Amino acid sequence: MNTITESIKIVKYHEDLAKSIADMWNESRDSWGGDASVTTEEQVKKQQANSEDLVLYLALDNEKVVGYCGISEYKEDSNALYIRLLNVHPDYHGKKIGKHLVLKAVEKTVELGFPRIDLYTWPGNVKAVPLYKKCGFFWEDRDDTTHLMNFIPMVLQNELIKPHFEHLDWYKDNVRAIEVKPDGIKENGFTYFEYVWENETRFLRVQIEKSGRGIRLIETNDVLMEASINEHNQIEGRESVIELLVRSKSAEKLSVAIEGYENERIHVNGKQVTNIPHEDTFKIPVHIKDGEEPNEWVTHPRAEVKITINGLSSLFAIGIYPKKALKVKTVYHPKKYDLNKEQYCFLELENHLKKTAEVIVELQNNDQVEWKNHIVKTEISEKGIIKIPFIIQKYGFLQSECSIKVQSAEETFEWKEPLAFPIPAFGIKAGGYDKDYIYLQNGFYKVQVRKRNNTISLGNGQNWSQRTFLLPPKFGKPYIGELSKKQVSTFEWDHNTTAAKMKLYYDVQKPYRMKLSLCFELFAEGLLNYWVEIENQSENSFENVFVFQPIQHHLNQTYMPIKNEIVYFNDARMTHFGELNSKDVSGNWIFSDNEKEPHGITWSESVQLGFDGWYFYLEEELGMVRPNETVKAKPVNFSLGAIKNVEDFQNFANQNTATKSIAKEIELKPERSNPVIKNNQHTLILEQIQNRYFDGKLKILENGKGVQEVPVKYEDNQNQSIGYQSNTTGFIPIQYELENESKKIEGSLLLLHQGQSGIKMNQVEDGKHVSCEIENGDLKFKAAASFFPTLYSISYKGQEWLDSMYPEPKPKAWWNPWAGGMWSYLSGISLFSFLKETSKSCFVKKIDKLQNEWQGLVIETTLEKHEKWKGLNIRQYFLTLPGVPIIAHFTELEHMNQYINQYLVTEMWWKKNALNETIVQLQNKSGSKKFRAGFEEHDFQISNPYTITGSDETQKLQVFSTSTDLESDCVLSEEFAQAATATYLNIEPGTKFASKPVFLLFPEKSYNKEMLESLKWIQF
Repeated sequence: MNTITESIKIVKYHEDLAKSIADMWNESRDSWGGDASVTTEEQVKKQQANSEDLVLYLALDNEKVVGYCGISEYKEDSNALYIRLLNVHPDYHGKKIGKHLVLKAVEKTVELGFPRIDLYTWPGNVKAVPLYKKCGFFWEDRDDTTHLMNFIPMVLQNELIKPHFEHLDWYKDNVRAIEVKPDGIKENGFTYFEYVWENETRFLRVQIEKSGRGIRLIETNDVLMEASINEHNQIEGRESVIELLVRSKSAEKLSVAIEGYENERIHVNGKQVTNIPHEDTFKIPVHIKDGEEPNEWVTHPRAEVKITINGLSSLFAIGIYPKKALKVKTVYHPKKYDLNKEQYCFLELENHLKKTAEVIVELQNNDQVEWKNHIVKTEISEKGIIKIPFIIQKYGFLQSECSIKVQSAEETFEWKEPLAFPIPAFGIKAGGYDKDYIYLQNGFYKVQVRKRNNTISLGNGQNWSQRTFLLPPKFGKPYIGELSKKQVSTFEWDHNTTAAKMKLYYDVQKPYRMKLSLCFELFAEGLLNYWVEIENQSENSFENVFVFQPIQHHLNQTYMPIKNEIVYFNDARMTHFGELNSKDVSGNWIFSDNEKEPHGITWSESVQLGFDGWYFYLEEELGMVRPNETVKAKPVNFSLGAIKNVEDFQNFANQNTATKSIAKEIELKPERSNPVIKNNQHTLILEQIQNRYFDGKLKILENGKGVQEVPVKYEDNQNQSIGYQSNTTGFIPIQYELENESKKIEGSLLLLHQGQSGIKMNQVEDGKHVSCEIENGDLKFKAAASFFPTLYSISYKGQEWLDSMYPEPKPKAWWNPWAGGMWSYLSGISLFSFLKETSKSCFVKKIDKLQNEWQGLVIETTLEKHEKWKGLNIRQYFLTLPGVPIIAHFTELEHMNQYINQYLVTEMWWKKNALNETIVQLQNKSGSKKFRAGFEEHDFQISNPYTITGSDETQKLQVFSTSTDLESDCVLSEEFAQAATATYLNIEPGTKFASKPVFLLFPEKSYNKEMLESLKWIQF
């Protein structure tokens, strides 16, 4: 027990506190964005029973839990702990409870002998970041996450440094400058984190090299020791040098011993013992062995040297990024796999030599493909790409390699590079691996296991966005998730007449010494059986063995048996498993009826189902496992598109069936599918998809009033032309009724009547920026590229609709910085990175594929400073039609030398006058819903279309996307109203890509989805 004040103390978790923990979470919703979900005592007990926490510290005010700090082993890297979750009750903010919990976590890390402790947060958490930094954390500068690392435990455990803390208080005497931004001193590709302690008598400075997670500099009152390498990026095959500077800051000589260390990847060969009167520099050769490139999530290979000064030692370690002379990435994403027709793959090349070099690629003979040219040559300075033509000889999996030779005027490098990719076809069973994944495939269905952390994705190989993922299983109890950091030991593939099979083997030490097998059986129809096997390799029996299998599955459009009913989850609000009670589930299956690829999951009725956050888990007791015994867990069965509807899947899972049916048959369309008309006369086309007889009449209504009635007689599916006249300008909403004696079919469409008045294009200067302004009658919108590549203002009849930080990006809520407005960008590129680039905006006219002329503005950004995406060109268009209050937004992307396999995200930040007057209205299968911003947090999937309006509803803004494969999300909170959509891109190098447009309309009355579907015909 650790007492903070007379009433507040820190204790370890026990079950009697579960109810108070649940109360704390429920009373802390506003601190987490207004989350409206409710936590129960039972959920807390289950979560802790299944938790991997080494310890959970709780702050108590008498018997009330007011603070929470869970500590576990870090899953992404070895030899580190991490703060899994930290919270302080909002009524107790400012009482330093968070500080004491974090300090307790650091203290526990020292006690357990770990060198560091990490945590994650969000960049907009500006209140907590100074606390974390004061407690020793450094904010890592990365695009993909907000990750902080604390090396105080390593410093306190260091033999040479430890005596100084007899005179320094590591917390109170910390004089490091604290700013709410990523940390690091950047030199030659390295990032150094620096601690500084100072009081009246003592000074201590310690630098940590980020990638190697090791000490590289120590400075005290008496001595300076510094290790350095010329560059972070090092070429395999070249010899490097580590320099060690030792300087005496007093008159006394130093007795110095230096010894290089060897590890799996880096050999530092050298040993010296000497006396130094003042200063000396030691240079020791560094040899880099071949291996895989490290990633940002793990400790990099380190050059390690032990320095002993006057009998006290410290290990100095500098992480390096070992690279081959050339980075080679194989890319093969064809739209179709044809035998005996020329295909091609790409080798994306990145030259690490910093000088022009010739690249020679020699391709090996194999059974799968016939190379058009076995030797390919090119010259490369920085980045390049090689297009390799070939003919598929045999379907399956290409498991090959190629010889790479890179030569410049001074040196030559040669090595073998893996060349591997799937070549699927119906009925073909195969398996293989590349640098990142291990694959099993049958037809076009596949299992994909990520080598880095053993996460498993399942589904159709032609669909990039999968909805079902398996996380690595855990074993216990208590549960330990060692598999997330384990590399597969061996793997094997097999097949029979119906199924492709794969087994992955792992040598596991925790919680038991065992050989673990992940087993897969995949059928061509898209059925998958998955199970685990464990073999006891110790001399003792394992008692009460449990297996815990987490499964992530998106709940939208999902059926579940709950309380003996079939519940369909298609609410716009994104329900997650943590909001459901697993004890209410009355069946052993889940089914999602996504039209592209319906997914179903079923499991043994004897297996325990549980929910936790965004995933559910299956828990099975395997009982006792004797020495050398192998035990098999019950399989989990997946339908990855094999079973198309919930009725059939219930039969598959041995459950009762339900019924549902949907049908549609006739459609009225504009001529040439062009909804834009330029005069009062227009032609409509009545299309019947099916060959059926019909004798009746078509009634056309405009704004709910009948304007035309024509006889219709069909004997086949021939189209019928209908002349149509309208004097309405702007939007023309049309409803129609097709009726005969036995049936009535209703539908609708929308026409855009283009006006004769022109569009004004103005440049507006306000002292901060020069904005491009488009004026189309009552509609105005503006952008200033020097502010940020976003449309920062949309106004209609004088009322503003967008929320932005114009004229200067600043922190807001979760984001730092934040610009707002409406914009599209490639995921993985942070706002920080965009601020480093130069954008420009200008006026533009654009002809769509139906030959309609649109006018507006374009914002263009070409990335020059981003390491990964240098050369990427992004052009955002915001266009309108004369006389029609509509905005069409789409994005063009192009990269000459790199595949674009990433999400394109479109963000819209809404504010109708005031945030708390901003209302989002949705329409889907479950009915109409309205959510108001400015209050508690709502996180939901947006419908297409959706409507933005204000409290008075005098104006409406409808948003409609013409894309059918979008992932969508809307978050409303006290501080913002954000809507975002994302679509996965697969763009070949040198190909100009244009996204499908999203439309913003300002109608007098909201239009239904079917009416807005007319806009899908407009493409650019």
